[in-house]
Amino acid sequence: MSSETGSVETHLPAVIYRRLWSLIPTRSLGSTICELASVWCEVTGSAAVYLGVLKSEPSQFSAAMLYASEQEASSVHREIVPELPGTSREERLHALMNEAHSFAEISDQPARAYYQACHRETMLGLFLFTPSVRDGFDLLVSELLDVSQRVLNQALLQAESGSGQVASTAEWIIPDVDKLEAMAEFAAGAGHEINNPVATIVGRVQMLLKSETDPERRQALSTIGGQAYRVRDMIGDAMLFARPPAPRPETLSLSQTIDDVLVSLQEEINQGKVQLEVNIAESLSLYADETQWKVVLSNLLLNSLQAMEAGGQIKISASPLETESGPFIHLRVIDEGVGLTEEERIHLFDPFYSARQAGRGLGFGLSKCWRIATQHGATIAAETNSDRGVTFHLYWPAEKPDNSVA
Repeated sequence: MSSETGSVETHLPAVIYRRLWSLIPTRSLGSTICELASVWCEVTGSAAVYLGVLKSEPSQFSAAMLYASEQEASSVHREIVPELPGTSREERLHALMNEAHSFAEISDQPARAYYQACHRETMLGLFLFTPSVRDGFDLLVSELLDVSQRVLNQALLQAESGSGQVASTAEWIIPDVDKLEAMAEFAAGAGHEINNPVATIVGRVQMLLKSETDPERRQALSTIGGQAYRVRDMIGDAMLFARPPAPRPETLSLSQTIDDVLVSLQEEINQGKVQLEVNIAESLSLYADETQWKVVLSNLLLNSLQAMEAGGQIKISASPLETESGPFIHLRVIDEGVGLTEEERIHLFDPFYSARQAGRGLGFGLSKCWRIATQHGATIAAETNSDRGVTFHLYWPAEKPDNSVA
């Protein structure tokens, strides 16, 4: 774009060019992308513009959407976003943007997609909803992308230096794999060592009960036995988290398995007077061990049910997602529960931790979900809702991977 004389040749109107560069120094990444979305909408004549930025380190997602008929852009920012298995940065950004603002609901105009690499593994994604293009449109877009990239790079550099302030409206909670693997090793070793003496206690209690006639002594022995069984069940949970059986996956109907789990939890649903909204297309399927998949779904729903007040609502929805590793299902379980304290956020997927006193029973439930998901090549994450409650996200293979062994 520079000529031999050093002047800058631009196909953008001079006022727009000055407006873009006036954003430097930037106030924040959020305000910058909102202004960029406004400029793109004005210059390209699009019915709507959707612009998103995905940073890798630290993992952050920011986006802004603007309709031509409106003056103010709506925005979203998430400080931590999950890594989707086998996805490129473009696919990951596309999925996050579609989740924040569904493309199908933005406009009935065709969407033109553009991607641009920015500073330090950051990706800019852009969707222009426009019915037609005029001569020179691609050249205009190329120039706008170039300038947008430079402006965003400045905003990103400022954010890194601490001069940019970005307001957080939502944050993803992703399992700490290293910590969970260390806990799994401990649980496996400790479970094996504790199981042996517990089995001995249970055996001796049963033997003594056969010959004991004194009511008080029988009651004492029964209490000992009951507590020993409780320890055994806890060890069973620990071992299932640490060393679950190898899955035997098959193609399952997503809607049918969800119906089965809801039937099994009907008593808890009725007791909590919780409203359930299920939005699952009958055509959707997933590739999973049926028993283990139902364990995951049951624990996610129980976790939400225990956090709900009477009359609250839980929403279950799913959508297909294409990745380089093949098709996935993105399942969401959204509750209107009590949400999470900062401590609960830190320990959400940890075994041995329970926030039941706060209304959200954790224990081994979510750690088992993580373990089963990873064995299936799936990803699990949570997100605190902007108003109240928590959304759990599952990204699960929809079919048998090409490199899997039958």
